[in-house]
Amino acid sequence: MSSLIQHYKIECSPEKIWLLLEDGRRYLAAVMGSAPAQISAEWPQTGSTAHHGVTIGPVRSSALTVVRHSLAPRELRMEVRAGSLGTLGLDLDVRPWGDAALVTVQEYPLSPQGLYSFAQSLPLMLLLRGRHRGVLFEAEQSQLTRVQP
Repeated sequence: MSSLIQHYKIECSPEKIWLLLEDGRRYLAAVMGSAPAQISAEWPQTGSTAHHGVTIGPVRSSALTVVRHSLAPRELRMEVRAGSLGTLGLDLDVRPWGDAALVTVQEYPLSPQGLYSFAQSLPLMLLLRGRHRGVLFEAEQSQLTRVQP
């Protein structure tokens, strides 16, 4: 099974990156292209979910993102079920890199197996790749702080 892996050096702390990931509405709107219609209050804890749309050019699909594993502020594993656009695994690893953070983003098709799955999911993976770059560098430029409920 093929996957796309990208590494980003972001000039801020891993904790600041995690603040962005904790803000599920902002993160999903930036990466998926539309704000979630419904998101679990406990986002991004393991088992939390978000219902949202995914837009690729003129194609729009409803999607469900499920957090499969979360270890703040270092690891976030999600499953993105985007209907005809495919089902993807999406892993984010955030590590200290001197005074910065090294973020590894891995995207891979989950089912069905084989080349068809990869080809079917490739547009979604490429879209997420470009949007992750933008949202991670936004964390670098912003003055993110934890929002108290």
